[in-house]
Amino acid sequence: MYGLIDGNNFYVSAERIFRPDLRKKPVVVLSNNDGCIIARSNEAKALGIGMGVPAFQIKDIIKQNDVSVFSANFILYGDISNRMVNISRRFCRDIEVYSVDESFMDFHNYEYINLRNHCNELRDTIFYGLDIPCSIGLAPTKTLSKVANKIVKKFSHELGHTYIIDSQTKIEKALRWLPIGDIWGIGRRYNDRFTKLGLKKAWDFVQLPEAYVQKEMGVYGLRMHQELRGIPQYDLSVPKPKKGIGTSRTFNKRTDDLEVLKERISTFAFKCSEKLRKQNSCCNFITVFITTDRFKSDLKQYSNSVTIGLPNPSSSAIEISAFALKALENIYLPFFQYKKAGVMLTEFVPDTERMTSLFDTDYHDKHKPLMEVIDRMNKRLGADKIKLGSMDLQRTWKMNQKNLSPRRTTDINQLLKVKAIS
Repeated sequence: MYGLIDGNNFYVSAERIFRPDLRKKPVVVLSNNDGCIIARSNEAKALGIGMGVPAFQIKDIIKQNDVSVFSANFILYGDISNRMVNISRRFCRDIEVYSVDESFMDFHNYEYINLRNHCNELRDTIFYGLDIPCSIGLAPTKTLSKVANKIVKKFSHELGHTYIIDSQTKIEKALRWLPIGDIWGIGRRYNDRFTKLGLKKAWDFVQLPEAYVQKEMGVYGLRMHQELRGIPQYDLSVPKPKKGIGTSRTFNKRTDDLEVLKERISTFAFKCSEKLRKQNSCCNFITVFITTDRFKSDLKQYSNSVTIGLPNPSSSAIEISAFALKALENIYLPFFQYKKAGVMLTEFVPDTERMTSLFDTDYHDKHKPLMEVIDRMNKRLGADKIKLGSMDLQRTWKMNQKNLSPRRTTDINQLLKVKAIS
C-alpha cells in the first residue's frame, strides 16, 4: 500500500496556528508580491473565492465578508512542513516529500498492523502537535492514493480522515466518481482532448485500450492508465539536487541607477549561494539578466543577459556576488528604466567532488568556514541578519508583502512572548 498525507488548506492552516481567533473564519493567502490567491480556507471557498484569482478583483468580497488576508510566509510554511515530515517518519520509514504539504508513504511490509488505525494515529499526532489538520489516502498505487486522498477530503464527515482503496470494487467506485480532469498528471491538453471525445470520468479513461493510450500519450500515459487500474508503476522518488537555482524580482519602482542595480544583484547572488550551500553543491556558471518594463511601451525598451564561468566551482557568497556584479557591468546601459533583474546559478557539482585549477586562486575553500558561520547565524537569528557590504541593506528589493505574519518558529526575535502572572 502507498499512502498520501496532505495538509488541508496548508498555508491557511499554518497561519491559524498562531491565530486561533481565525478558526471558522474566511482566510486567504496571497502569492509573491501579494498578487493572486494561492490558498483559501473552507469558509473563503464558500464565498466563491477561486484559486489563482488576482486579489484586486475580489477586494469588495474581502471587505464585505471580513476576509483575513495574509502574504505568503514561505519560511513559516517550510518549517511547519519539515515538522510534519519528521512526525510522519516516526510512523513510516520510507517517505517521499512531494510538495510542501504532501508526502507519499510506502506501507509495504506493514501487513501486520491496522493501517487505518495507524494512519489515524499519525493524523492525530500531527493535529495535536502542530495544529495542522491532515487527510490520508491509501491505495495499491501512488496515483490511486491521490484519488483516495481527494475522496477523504470531499467526504470527511462520512469517512473520517483516512480512506483506503483496497479492492477492485472500491477502485471502480472511485474512478466513476473522479472527473477525468482531476487525474494526477493528466494535464489540460489531454483533459480537453478526452472531454471532446466524450470521456468525463477517470473510469472512462481506464476503459480505453492500452495501445490507444500509448499511441496518444506515450509511455507516461500508459503508466498512468495502469496505475489507475491498481498496477504499480512508480516507486517512491529519491530527491535530487536542483540543476539550477535562481532569484529574481520585479521592482516596485523603475530605476536607471547602476548602484541600485548592483545592490540588488548582490542580494540575489547571496540568496542563490545560500540555496546552493543548502544542497551541498557548487556552481560553475552565473547568469545575470536585467530588463525594462515591457508593459510601458512609451519608455525605451532594453533587456539583456550574460553568463560567465567561475575559475573554480564555488558556493562562496563573496565570490559569486563579485562575479555577478562583473556580469551586470557588462550588460548595463544607462538611460534605461529597469524594472526587473535576476541571478541564476547553473552547472552544479557536489561540494566534495570539485575539480580546481592549478593557476587560479581557490576562494571556495578559503571562504567556506566563513560561509558556515554566516549560515548558522542567519538560521539562528533570522534571515538576512548577516549580509555582504555590497548588498541592498535596506531590502528595497524585497517582495511586496504588506500582510506578512511573523516567523514564529524560525526567528528568535519573533517568538511569541508569554506573560507570567504571579
